[in-house]
Amino acid sequence: MGVLHLPERKKPPVVIICHGFQNTKTDKKYIKLARALQKEGILAFRFDFEGCGDSEGNPRELTVKREVSDLNSALKTVFEKCHADSKRIALVGGSLGSVVISLFVQKFKILAKTLVFWSQAFNQKDLIKIWFTKDDLEKLKKESVLIKGEKEIGIADYLENRNKDYAFLLSKIKLPILLIHGAEDKDVPLEFSEKLAKRYRNISLKIIPKANHKFDDIFHQEKAIHLTVKWIKKYL
Repeated sequence: MGVLHLPERKKPPVVIICHGFQNTKTDKKYIKLARALQKEGILAFRFDFEGCGDSEGNPRELTVKREVSDLNSALKTVFEKCHADSKRIALVGGSLGSVVISLFVQKFKILAKTLVFWSQAFNQKDLIKIWFTKDDLEKLKKESVLIKGEKEIGIADYLENRNKDYAFLLSKIKLPILLIHGAEDKDVPLEFSEKLAKRYRNISLKIIPKANHKFDDIFHQEKAIHLTVKWIKKYL
């Protein structure tokens, strides 16, 4: 399930917004971003991955592979329903969504103009050590599901990502990339993004002081949105 933000402009460029792990398209920051892009004459599409928000499916069965397929379907839907410019595409991914859009561009050879990562989560194998205790992992392996807060982590997600660092994808993607990260991100520490920015010349890192992983503060949201829209306008 998705929401189109259509500008009045004819054959507009397209931005697809991908939320993070078990988040939804109704996260306020994604709604604000879509509306900001629409005001600039850019078609924005935000949607729910399978098992999230209004989409069907079991969140416990979520995998990156399935989300890449969902994203492919989302982009096809946009061009089936709208007369948009297929030569001017950008993608925005939040947290795990950054991994999804990178895999998608690589797998389907999408000729995107640029990518934007919010609080990227590429190094899953090291991040899992931060996210889960030994007891968490033992419970997950035993029961095939782990409830942490509002999230239901299934064994499929863990098995898929426990040994993965998806940063290798960035060596294959030559597009200009904007990476926005909060200085106070506890879920994905800033150092993870600093390492990527030092390693890849096509990545521009923008740090938002005091911001957390989700950019919960309204001021931090507005800053992330401003940086994103400005960047995308430059390439679309």
